[in-house]
Amino acid sequence: MDASKPTTALFDVYLRLRPSSATDKERFLDVEHTQTAPTHITIHPPANDHRKRAIERFAFTRVYEEHAGQREIFESTGVLPIVEGVLGGYGREGRDGLVATLGVTGSGKVQSHTILGSKSQRGITQLTLDVLFQQTSPHLVDAQTSPTVFQSLCSADVSEAYLLPASAFLDSIYTPGENGGFSRATTPALEASFLSAPSSKRYMPRVSTLPQFPPVDDVNLDIDTSADYAIVVSMYEVYNDRIFDLLAASACTKTPQKRRALLFKPTEQSPDRKVVAGLRKVICSTLDEALLVLETGLHERRVAGTGSNAASSRSHGFFCLDVKKRRRLAHHAAGVSGHWSSTTLTIVDLAGSERARTAKTAGATLAEAGKINESLMYLGQCMQMQSDNARNSLVTGGVEKMVPFRQCKLTELLFSNSFSSHGAMQKAPQKAIMIVTADPLGDFNATSQILRYSALAREVTVPRIPSVTSTFLSGTTAGGLASKAASGRTTPSAVQEELEQALTQLSRLQQELEVTQVLLEEETHRRQEAETSWQRAESRIEEVEAEIREELVVEMEAQLQLEQRRWRAARDAELDAQDEHMDRKLDLLTQQMTIYEDETAEQENERPELASSPFATPTKSGNKHADTVSAQQDGSRDSAGAFALKYTELEDENAVLRERLAEMERQKEHLRSPSKKIRVLKPSRKWLGSAGVSLDDL
Repeated sequence: MDASKPTTALFDVYLRLRPSSATDKERFLDVEHTQTAPTHITIHPPANDHRKRAIERFAFTRVYEEHAGQREIFESTGVLPIVEGVLGGYGREGRDGLVATLGVTGSGKVQSHTILGSKSQRGITQLTLDVLFQQTSPHLVDAQTSPTVFQSLCSADVSEAYLLPASAFLDSIYTPGENGGFSRATTPALEASFLSAPSSKRYMPRVSTLPQFPPVDDVNLDIDTSADYAIVVSMYEVYNDRIFDLLAASACTKTPQKRRALLFKPTEQSPDRKVVAGLRKVICSTLDEALLVLETGLHERRVAGTGSNAASSRSHGFFCLDVKKRRRLAHHAAGVSGHWSSTTLTIVDLAGSERARTAKTAGATLAEAGKINESLMYLGQCMQMQSDNARNSLVTGGVEKMVPFRQCKLTELLFSNSFSSHGAMQKAPQKAIMIVTADPLGDFNATSQILRYSALAREVTVPRIPSVTSTFLSGTTAGGLASKAASGRTTPSAVQEELEQALTQLSRLQQELEVTQVLLEEETHRRQEAETSWQRAESRIEEVEAEIREELVVEMEAQLQLEQRRWRAARDAELDAQDEHMDRKLDLLTQQMTIYEDETAEQENERPELASSPFATPTKSGNKHADTVSAQQDGSRDSAGAFALKYTELEDENAVLRERLAEMERQKEHLRSPSKKIRVLKPSRKWLGSAGVSLDDL
């Protein structure tokens, strides 16, 4: 098995073994030593494993044993060539780079070494930042004091990002009394690295207390001295297959459920390559600023304690360094520079795979583990496809199969820029390396699965099974063997190889089954929550409907009472108006009559009594008075005739008035309610005419 890596592979894969202090466990991983650097390992199944597993041999670009230091890893894994390619030589554009770590949880990707280092040694991230700023410091532009430079950097960004200088970004976080400053994520790191240690207060860390070993002052890279540079830092994580910004305000002031997920898409200025759109990016001028920004992002990274690791990452972390470069024009055009070009160096810390039985996770952490294992399974399939393409290209020169990297966000972020772009501005594919970490004394099943995914090549040595072999040999002869071979029957080694392949497939299916079970539990929980929410909504709808009906009934009754009062008031007003009209007509009638008393009638009534008296004797004066009375009687007869005529007219008019009054009374009976008393018209005073007729008689 050739240890050299084919040129068609997308990743250079390195294996680093973690130092372990445990002595009570059996070592299952052996390194094959050669005259040059080792490239092969062999894993042996544990002695207590009764499944008769095969002995497997894996090939990598290079294998680093437990005693390898940080400086050796940094120089010999190809990180320095990637950094040099990102900077770009004289007259050349830079090339994107990717450095990723993969391993089982607790295998030493972050906490002990490799990415972030330890309390005594710097990791790949800090060493890369140190080399970048050492090489570009004489040529870095000052975006904080030069508004034109800052505006040009903002205009040149193709990812629709929000750029700001490091001083403004750090002041918004570490200024005392700053409201709306960044806060810690909801799942704190229990025992993280020196950069992500939990803290109850947000204070400015002292960079001088951070480790300075190993030094990289003697590193020299090919750099374009005729160009200006700018370094822009951004950080994000892939949590539950969604992308979240670790430097945005929403990552600190909102709950994780309310954080705004970002999109990985082509933009208007980058139509041929996908980018993470909407990130907050920080322009750093010094190494100290970059380290503080790194600390801020790691402070927001989601970690949690499990049974396998006290500070287990619950998301895949991405630390991006955008190196901006532009050519300075000739001296006659002083102060004028060309456009900015951009290359990106991405350092990825992949969350470790874990088993629920070992990690003892439950609830939210179990769902997170399911998403992590699912994304790593897809990553393993892509890397397996990559190694198959490389092997087929060397052996048969066949057509390569397309790597299925669009199955999840993680593989899409890692592999989408690994191919040449075909747009108007063609760009070379990124240079990528993968550092796989393993614990020789750790979990055999999880470690062997990671090695199968990531190794460049694999050989299987099938162990002998005496019972099956002896039974087979004892029941056959040489002629029988020849006839079976001629008939096309398989040999025991072929059967065992097929069996091993079936066992490998079974192991993969078991892992997929675990992921499916986690997803099933998550979906069941979501369904139960949805049903509970639905029942609550139905109950609430019924309550609201009852309340609305009651309010409508009360409102309708009030409106009905108001209408009744209004109608009664209108009816009473109409009756009062009719009564007033009748009173006015009667007043007009009485005003045309003259009421007086006739004294002569009383005297005439008295004279007959005197005349009939036997004692009455006529006298002279009596005769004279009799003549006067006779004359008055003639006048009375005339006035009585006139009065009789007037009386007749009044009788006629009174009859007409009675008819009208009767008609009005009938109308009142229809309009008047039973509860209202009938109003009776009473005259203001009693009068008698000369004929002895009063208003009561009318």
